[in-house]
Amino acid sequence: MITNRERFQQLLSDRGITQAQSALLICEQTRRPCSVRAVRSWLNDPDKPSSRECPDWAVVALERALAARSTENAGIAQT
Repeated sequence: MITNRERFQQLLSDRGITQAQSALLICEQTRRPCSVRAVRSWLNDPDKPSSRECPDWAVVALERALAARSTENAGIAQT
């Protein structure tokens, strides 16, 4: 089974977005702060002391933000 860390990394890679962009998207989606530093800690090597477990809510928020962004871009392309 894929971990939240792996899923988050996959979303960044598949969509070609940076850690900073993902933090901004999560902020916009949740209307709560999300720092680039937090994102880095979620993606860091799990053996490193600065590593933190990537929370479920962060993956869900990023997926929702990316889905909303895709929907907005599709609407723009159709006009």
